[in-house]
Amino acid sequence: MALILTRKPVMTDRKDYFPGLNIYRAIAVLLMMLAHSARVQTSTPLIMAHPEHAGWLDWPFLSALYIEPIISALFLFIAGFSLVLSRTRSRESKSGWLIRLGKRMFTLYAISVIFFIADQGFQIPDLFLSSGVLAIIAVGILSAGVILVTPHPWIGLLSLSVAVESAALYLEQQNLSIVGLNAGAGGMVPLVLFAYSGALSGMLWQSLSWKGLWLLLGLSLPVAIWALASDLPWVTHPVSQIHYYPGNRLSSVWYSLQDAFGLYHGPDRTGSVRYWNHAAVFVCRALPLLVAGLMVALHFKASSRHPLLKMLNRPLDWMGRNALNLYILHLVLLAMVEVSTLKPAQGWQTLLLLAVILSMSAWALRHISFVPLRRIKKRAPQEEAL
Repeated sequence: MALILTRKPVMTDRKDYFPGLNIYRAIAVLLMMLAHSARVQTSTPLIMAHPEHAGWLDWPFLSALYIEPIISALFLFIAGFSLVLSRTRSRESKSGWLIRLGKRMFTLYAISVIFFIADQGFQIPDLFLSSGVLAIIAVGILSAGVILVTPHPWIGLLSLSVAVESAALYLEQQNLSIVGLNAGAGGMVPLVLFAYSGALSGMLWQSLSWKGLWLLLGLSLPVAIWALASDLPWVTHPVSQIHYYPGNRLSSVWYSLQDAFGLYHGPDRTGSVRYWNHAAVFVCRALPLLVAGLMVALHFKASSRHPLLKMLNRPLDWMGRNALNLYILHLVLLAMVEVSTLKPAQGWQTLLLLAVILSMSAWALRHISFVPLRRIKKRAPQEEAL
């Protein structure tokens, strides 16, 4: 008779597995959730204008809003680094790996478009060219993936990075606002550059290990000091045009859909709005910080004996492994709060809301996945016959 043994999950001993990377990713998504939750809090505009009125539980959310440009850059940087690890670990052919990546990034791009419609309606061409950070991640990671499977990925990524930074500088110097580049709700330039710098960091790590990251940190740090010494702004505010329709958000979205097909004949107006976008100098200032954070994350090896890792590993590792799906789901849940009458008014209420969102996400993500889009079936414990 065969002896049946149930496999228990164990921490992997693979040399290319870095639990600290999941913690780094979890910190990024948690900070982003803090920033987005702050926008739902009804008192945020007041305490942003008058910080002296902020309670001590308001400050985690306000702080996340202040550093939001760094958080979004961190998200793309980690995604680019992880992309290189994914390509190395994959046993698929180059075309197979790229096709799978393309399907996932197309799904992510489509979700970004849906979110934009729910928030602002059918604003053409912003809907397709500048829908938000999820679309930037999709474009950045897919384009980096295409370059990674070419014969000369170093040249490709460096050339594209220089082109993006040059475009950002030119647009700022000429005071130009172009939807799909630097204007709109999801300005692509220069934020997408962090996906490429993350991928380059991953290639340096694989080629030279710690020496590669120390080299990158050493080269980027003097540039960052020079950039910090300048009085150039961290962010810019390009002008974007947006159509306004009467009524509440739902009716406005409906009217915008009718207008997209030439079926709307009611009143509307076109106005200007300024979304913040990363300045070209932001890349120089932030890169050493992101690289240093990455080096700290990679320091944590695949060992449960580390006291800090033992304390933080389970919740943060889960958040890191599910970072993209958690990011998408928390936006869905916050949107429900936004259209309801149950918006938090104080920091402790927003903190409670965030705790509820995390609890609901922990349950929901056991059953669904957004990227890739699928329903997760409950699996029986793996068994092995000896």
